Amino acid sequence: MTSPRDKTALISLLDKKKMEPYVRYIRFPQYKNLAADTRVDFNYPITALVGANGTNKSSILRALYGAPGYNNLGNFWFSTSTDPITETGGGPSCFIYGYWNEATHQIVEVLKTRVSKEEDPDYWEPSRPIIRYGMDRMPPVAPGEPLPDGRSMTRWNAMSKNVVYLDFRAALSAFDKFFYHGELRTKLNTEKNKKDFVRTRAPHLKRALDTGMKSLEYRKSERLHGGVNRVLVEEELAAVGAILGRKYSEIKIIRHSLFNCDAFSCFMTTEGLRYTEAFAGSGEFAVVRIVTSVLEAPEKSLVLLDEPEVSLHPGAQDRLLDFLTTIVKKHKHQVVISTHSPAIVRKLPPEAIKVLAMDSLSGKVQLPRQSSLADEAFFHLGEPIPGKIFVVVEDILAQAIVKRALSSEGEAVAALFDVQYFPGGSQTLWGHYLPIYAAEARDNVLVLFDGDQRPDENLRDPATVSAADEATIKAEILRVSKVDVRFHVDGGRSGANTAQQEAMRRVFVSWVLRNTDYLPGSKNPEAFVWENMQKSASALSILDMDAKARFEKLTHIELGTPAFETVTSDEIFATQRRCLATIPVDHTDLASLKTRLLAFAENYRANLQN
Repeated sequence: MTSPRDKTALISLLDKKKMEPYVRYIRFPQYKNLAADTRVDFNYPITALVGANGTNKSSILRALYGAPGYNNLGNFWFSTSTDPITETGGGPSCFIYGYWNEATHQIVEVLKTRVSKEEDPDYWEPSRPIIRYGMDRMPPVAPGEPLPDGRSMTRWNAMSKNVVYLDFRAALSAFDKFFYHGELRTKLNTEKNKKDFVRTRAPHLKRALDTGMKSLEYRKSERLHGGVNRVLVEEELAAVGAILGRKYSEIKIIRHSLFNCDAFSCFMTTEGLRYTEAFAGSGEFAVVRIVTSVLEAPEKSLVLLDEPEVSLHPGAQDRLLDFLTTIVKKHKHQVVISTHSPAIVRKLPPEAIKVLAMDSLSGKVQLPRQSSLADEAFFHLGEPIPGKIFVVVEDILAQAIVKRALSSEGEAVAALFDVQYFPGGSQTLWGHYLPIYAAEARDNVLVLFDGDQRPDENLRDPATVSAADEATIKAEILRVSKVDVRFHVDGGRSGANTAQQEAMRRVFVSWVLRNTDYLPGSKNPEAFVWENMQKSASALSILDMDAKARFEKLTHIELGTPAFETVTSDEIFATQRRCLATIPVDHTDLASLKTRLLAFAENYRANLQN
């Protein structure tokens, strides 16, 4: 997991608008196979798009590539006779993104639409706002008044931002492009195969690398391109070494077409060995490309990485994210990653993880939530879940109460539990996460709802309900959860598989009976803390408010801020934590909670052994 200090630093950059211009969100009224009006928020400077193959992760990256300036998405997605782009839904393919306009002090939206031009049938350009897409009309400008920066009369201008886009399934080295994917095209009799071809060209490549030349003509063609022929500087060399866990004394990078393709080569020196990418691992080349591209990019660039974990072992993937975190803090880049990597996902906070999933009924790709825990991503990726006991609660104060209850047992016991809260409350837990956990048979998960959610009577055991009385089970779920819990099952236009749905409903109830419980008492966490804490004179003076309002008032008093000023949620939580700390760890309710947690862990481990 990203360290709290790094997370705070990155979020602070956003909150203080240090990263502008920044893509705040992107939404898709009509685009590829995404469900209409799918929206992706970027509330964290590093975002991971996660999902199975075919969930449009790369398509979203390419839309982001096409967002700033006049970058053309048509360079990646274009219509042909074999793969025609068929427009449906009453309009052309399009996407909308929002960014902060400093001149008007507001978030403005840019619509980019696929249009057909004579010179390019797949061109994307900024278009006028469309009201049916939920866009605002352009604010009027009084006659004679100048237009604010960033707009014309009819639309907001596309944001100006440098883009770095690396697709690691296609970012092959010069040697790999030729030797494994290219064709042998030569007029020399001595070049009878690809090995002979490489041997003939290698001396010219070596001469260019050794001398650092920027121009090389070979067989009447310029072979060096983009002015790229250099030695990696110390910062780049250190970063490559740190990610790969190796010590390099020198790395050179060059862009050339000596192998009849415009691509990059690398020359590496380490531990007495000197070799090019032809004998390096593909992961080495990928890391060099990432590091050099990101460190060369102007400040506040948009960095798009498509499956950067390709050819990298989990340890290198983990360290790659550390590198990106450091660089974002330093250079204020916005990074969006398409990935299948558990190593990358597990290091990111929930607000950075966007899980895309195919809806079995509509056949469309959806983004159910803007925030997901790594466990949800692992579920959709088919990855095994780590073996800790995963305790899920409704909010951050409930999380603190659980940790307080466990604290008396010391670090070793506390380390057995991973306590996380899910923004969105009990309805989100019931409607979204619990069905996933039940379907996955996640018996290492214990969900603790707030005490005020405790029903008068628990769910009926499905074993006591006959097969002919499925309506009772459905009614029981609604009674306790107060949510119309839906289950994704096989089916199509003819309807869902009823038998499968009934079976999943029974599995769900059985899982809930085993793996859910309630925090002590019959009230919410704020009320629990307020009623049981040692009260100061300031606290005793606060009357006639609910517990949440009392903590807000107490925070005002302790900070000495006037009532008309707003105290932040972090400041209120700091007050709550101080008050919670005054409740003895042997308090009856905390002791009872600890006993419940330890019993659950013991039972889980016993079942594993059986």
